[in-house]
Amino acid sequence: MFFHGGTNSRRLNDYLDFSANTSPLGVHKAAGRALLALSLDPAILAAYPDPNCSELKEALSKFWKFNGPVLCGSGAADLTQLISMVFGKNVSGTAFNLIIEPAFSEYENALLMACDEEKILHLTLKEDNDFKFTDDDLVSLEKILSGGVPLMFMASPSNPAGNVIPYETIEKIAEACEKAGTVLVLDACFCQFSENAEKTVRKLISKAEKFPHLIVLNAFTKIYGMAGLRLGYALCFSSDVYNPLVNAMRPWTISTDAQVTGTAVIKAELEDAPWEKQVHKLVKEERKYLTEYLTSIGAKVLEGEANYILFKLSDELQAKAEEFSIAGNSEEKKKKAGHNGPKKQSLADTEESAPSPFEAPLCQALALSKIVIRGCSDFYGMDSHWYRVSIKNRDENSQFVKAMKKIFN
Repeated sequence: MFFHGGTNSRRLNDYLDFSANTSPLGVHKAAGRALLALSLDPAILAAYPDPNCSELKEALSKFWKFNGPVLCGSGAADLTQLISMVFGKNVSGTAFNLIIEPAFSEYENALLMACDEEKILHLTLKEDNDFKFTDDDLVSLEKILSGGVPLMFMASPSNPAGNVIPYETIEKIAEACEKAGTVLVLDACFCQFSENAEKTVRKLISKAEKFPHLIVLNAFTKIYGMAGLRLGYALCFSSDVYNPLVNAMRPWTISTDAQVTGTAVIKAELEDAPWEKQVHKLVKEERKYLTEYLTSIGAKVLEGEANYILFKLSDELQAKAEEFSIAGNSEEKKKKAGHNGPKKQSLADTEESAPSPFEAPLCQALALSKIVIRGCSDFYGMDSHWYRVSIKNRDENSQFVKAMKKIFN
């Protein structure tokens, strides 16, 4: 079962969606200008898009000061599937593909297309360590790598915890993967929300020759608020990982409008970069605001560095949320019960065999105030007491706090 925040946000026009972690500033202004220009000159869309994404790749290389090959895809999830199909297939013997958990469910979803479920191993970080990667985890990782790991996924900042892995730790992980011949995919889609995480990526880039098996994944979805345009990219640290991928990808994967818009955004950031500074300032202020409230009611809040907050309710708080949800839904039964959140992300007709994480007590309670948040029961190492809420602007965050006070006060 695979659930995502924001899956049904388009049809929930009257709901405030805290389940999708995109920029609290909305769409990058340069993206809006580029799309407007395209609408005024639609003839450009009559020709096939540039299959090499030449101008976009050049802009990305300048932005990251990266001299290696860049691969563009229709969002980071598209590239995750491509990477899995190329490097995660034909796993045999003692070997396993590996995911550092808790993590974005698309890693597993993509690997299931490439190999049997039995050939996917999950190294789950401990709740006692706030799901941070520790020296003990590194020892466990090295043992797993010794058995053969063709492909490994991990993220920094992690999702849903928002933990940033220090450079020294990532360097040790990357060195261990090089020794084992493992292709390491570092998902850095949220790195630009954290100065520490972005500095780590840039330091890795400066030492790219040390890590030929490393792929850094990123997208325009999060920091630039462009989820609907579908544009992602992978910084490939060698031709050994780039060539098999580019040879296996679909032709004309990136549309002209996506290429033009993405290029405009990066060029704007290269000329004058106020966007990230504004996002950092807003996220820092609003994280403090939301954290202080959640802490005041007795929730356990993790100190992440992305544009979302992971928190855990005690049994007592969970019971209050459930009581509020039951009472509220009983009153509105004849009207319309609280929104259950996104269904399984599939176009096929399926029977639901497991409860949606959006059915967790607090999700149901907040739905009565037309607010959607992300239940985390489907993440490895977490149960229904864990929730993730995106960081938005002060007006929207205030509405969330107001709804929470109705439940817990």
